[in-house]
Amino acid sequence: MNPHEVKAIVSAFYSDEYVKPSSIYPHSYYAPMIDFISLVGCRPSECHALTWDDIKRNNDRLYIRFNKAYSQGILLPHTKTHEIRLFPINQQLKTLLNTMATSENKHNLIFPSVSLGYVNQKTFNRRYWKTIVSGLIEDERLEKAFRPYSLRHTFITRLIRDGWDIATVARISGNSPETIIKHYLAAKNEFDIPEL
Repeated sequence: MNPHEVKAIVSAFYSDEYVKPSSIYPHSYYAPMIDFISLVGCRPSECHALTWDDIKRNNDRLYIRFNKAYSQGILLPHTKTHEIRLFPINQQLKTLLNTMATSENKHNLIFPSVSLGYVNQKTFNRRYWKTIVSGLIEDERLEKAFRPYSLRHTFITRLIRDGWDIATVARISGNSPETIIKHYLAAKNEFDIPEL
C-alpha cells in the first residue's frame, strides 16, 4: 500500500461515503482509530488495548506506551514480542488525540468499540474495513484489497524509505531488524536505476 492509498482509506472512514443505508453506526466512529494506526504503525491488537493511562510524559515529551494487546477476546498483559515500548507523540498525533471525542467506558479505552468495549478485529474487518476497501476498489481508488495490518507494513516501509535506520524503526515498531528485513520491507514497484 502506498501513502496515497492509506490516505484514501483514512479519508473514506472519516467521510462515511461507503456506509450502507442499513448500517446502524457510521464508519467515521472508527476513523480516529484507523488514522492512529496509520500514524504509529502499531499492531491493531495493540491499538485495541490502549487506554488513556498509556499516554505518558517523560521530561518534556509525551509518549504512547505499548505494553499489552487485545486479541481473540483476550486482553494479553504483553505485546506480541513481550516488550514494552514508548512511541513519541509528534504534533500530528497530538492533534488527533486532542480532537477525538472521548467515550466513557469501563476500561478507559482510547478506541472503544461502538458498544464501548474492546474492538473485535474480525467483526470490525467484516462490517467496516471490508466495506470501505471494496468501495474504494470499485471506485478505482485502490488497486487491490488490503488488510488493516497493511497500515503497519506501510508505516514501517515509509520510515525506512525516508532514511530511518532499521534498528530505530525496529525499536519503535516492536520488531527485530531481521523481522523488518524479512517481512516488512516491501520492494518498490517503480524505480530508476542510477547512472554511473
